[in-house]
Amino acid sequence: MKRGSGKAWLWFAIAILLTVSVMPLAAQNRRGRNRPIVELPKGTVRQVILNSCTACHGIDDYAYYAMDRAGWQKLIDNMKEKGAVVSDEDRSILLDWLVTKFGPDSKPFPRTRAEGPILNFGGGDTAARDAAAKRLVDSVCRTCHTLERIEVAKYTEDKWRDIVTEMRSKGAQLDPADVAPLAQYLAKTYGAN
Repeated sequence: MKRGSGKAWLWFAIAILLTVSVMPLAAQNRRGRNRPIVELPKGTVRQVILNSCTACHGIDDYAYYAMDRAGWQKLIDNMKEKGAVVSDEDRSILLDWLVTKFGPDSKPFPRTRAEGPILNFGGGDTAARDAAAKRLVDSVCRTCHTLERIEVAKYTEDKWRDIVTEMRSKGAQLDPADVAPLAQYLAKTYGAN
């Protein structure tokens, strides 16, 4: 009897391992994260999203917004300025879907921020902190982004902090304690000033 139950446990363990290995990688990565999950829609908007949006970002980010048509239009125009290619017809299809799914009556998914105060660059060994932050840019940020993308952003420290926090939630290998110093470095080096 013991031998039979041992085999059952072995088969059960194998079944679990197979299930986890077959599960889409994206679904595995979402577990334990505080991120919205947005399913790719069916119909003509699906192809518009695949052609025009997902080359640069996922669609889960849409859930952070609850905007009217003008707000979504402005966001799409901003994406077009950054290089997105969306025809007028496709933009109309996309806008209809975004306003229906993430319009002003929807509830946006809450954004999370890194804990802790924004640190000061004044005092202490600024050169050492800057060197450590530069190493993070080179070893972590540049695994997904070109340096040019970072250089042209020109964000404030607060905006960089939000972006770095978001990148952590998307899988960037950063310690929570790195968020504030990295945001300060990015704002100081590539900021709007």
